[in-house]
Amino acid sequence: MRKLMCTVLIASLITVSGSIASGPVSAAGEQAEVWISSSEPNTEPAVGLSPNARLSRIGDKAFSSSSGSADYTITVNEGTTYQQMDGFGVSLTDASSWLLNFKLNATKRAEVMEKLFGSSGIGLSVLRQPIGSSDFAWSAYTYDDVAGDTSLSQFSISRDLPYIVPMVKAAIAKNPNIKVFASPWSAPAWMKYSNSLNTGKLKAENYQTYADYFKKYIQAYQAQGIPIYAVTPQNEPKYETSAYPSMGMSEQDEVGFIGDYLGPTLRNAGINTKIIAFDHNYLDWSFPNTVIQNLKNAGKASYIAGSAFHHYDSGDGSQMTLMHNAQPDKDVWFTEGGFGTWNDPQNGTSQGFDNMISEFINITRNWSKSVILWNAALDQKDGPTLLAAYNSNRGMVTIQNSDNRNDNPENAVTYTKQYYLLGHFSKFVVPGAYRIQSNTSNDLKNVAFKNPDGSKVVVAYNPQTSARNVKIQWGSQSFVVNIPAKSVMTYKWYGNQS
Repeated sequence: MRKLMCTVLIASLITVSGSIASGPVSAAGEQAEVWISSSEPNTEPAVGLSPNARLSRIGDKAFSSSSGSADYTITVNEGTTYQQMDGFGVSLTDASSWLLNFKLNATKRAEVMEKLFGSSGIGLSVLRQPIGSSDFAWSAYTYDDVAGDTSLSQFSISRDLPYIVPMVKAAIAKNPNIKVFASPWSAPAWMKYSNSLNTGKLKAENYQTYADYFKKYIQAYQAQGIPIYAVTPQNEPKYETSAYPSMGMSEQDEVGFIGDYLGPTLRNAGINTKIIAFDHNYLDWSFPNTVIQNLKNAGKASYIAGSAFHHYDSGDGSQMTLMHNAQPDKDVWFTEGGFGTWNDPQNGTSQGFDNMISEFINITRNWSKSVILWNAALDQKDGPTLLAAYNSNRGMVTIQNSDNRNDNPENAVTYTKQYYLLGHFSKFVVPGAYRIQSNTSNDLKNVAFKNPDGSKVVVAYNPQTSARNVKIQWGSQSFVVNIPAKSVMTYKWYGNQS
């Protein structure tokens, strides 16, 4: 281990609940906070840190005009900006909300909600909520399961009121600036050709009824004090499964539904909720490009805000940049990223850590305004879910469910890597921040942002098996920091570039 940074790295640690300095000062001698997370054991830790330090604050670094040489230089240019961020977040699914509400006592629940959404925690600022049930729910349902109710007189969100709505409201109470996205897994079965929640497509004669269904959902949640920032017409429209609620929609289905029904219905109701196309995997980016272009060609571009992506294929996120380049006047969001045994192995290697932090950096470097992970919480059997137990999915938080296993202490909560690694962004990069220019490489990955208050944030990851000295160059000022192997650091500072 190199000794260059020993004195700094031995400094006492401040955990994730530590305070963040505020107030702009001049660039000369400007202090930058330094926060670190290290990967699993068996990688060389920073001096004074445990091998698996998680979002821990170490000694600040001071900018100077002569900071010395380094293995790599990250040059931060706040004069060049890219997308404006909506934020970072998770989904309070039926499963997550049930666990938070019923499997934690009031004290523990308040603690977990603060750690997820509060200012002393990681300050998550975005939610993506299923419209009705998803695969992570106790049962399959929609808000109107009365066959033939084309007037939607039986529409009701009563199924959400006991614990889903309260958990969403609790999150908003911790962070009033939270933006809520919403997506359906299926229309009511009776609206579909299959007459089933699982698989099938929306009947042509029910397009207007389904648009009214969206309107009623938005209005019902608004009445609960939960504004809906954006909706997508369908979660994963290219995937139909018999395992849980799903519905197919083609490009032309979305063009017609958005342009002729959903867009006009929301606008005529005075609802300014954004409509976002697609909500599916990277490699199929031509789908939303077709939807947006056809809406433009039809003079209906004002109904569509942009496109949304997931990562469940072999795409690398660069498809979002292709989408941005094709439709630069429309925005891009990453709306679902799940982690489990397929991409976050629990075998003591650094593979899951490396994959996760690399994805977060890559997503934001490819024009996405958000990084939204999947379940906020799951139990030790990867549920509750309509899928099988031990289905390989992991939540941001694991909550021991005594209904499944009785040999664990009550209220046991474990924070997974998702929590700490997304926290390297969400705790420091606030809604309204802009991504700014910084050079990057596979040897030293990074992304930079500028917050509305002028503070700058750099998230840097050293994927190599040995430590590296890295210079953060900001105008004429810089500092050098030692990043241990397989470790991520966040730097935050104020001041004006000189």
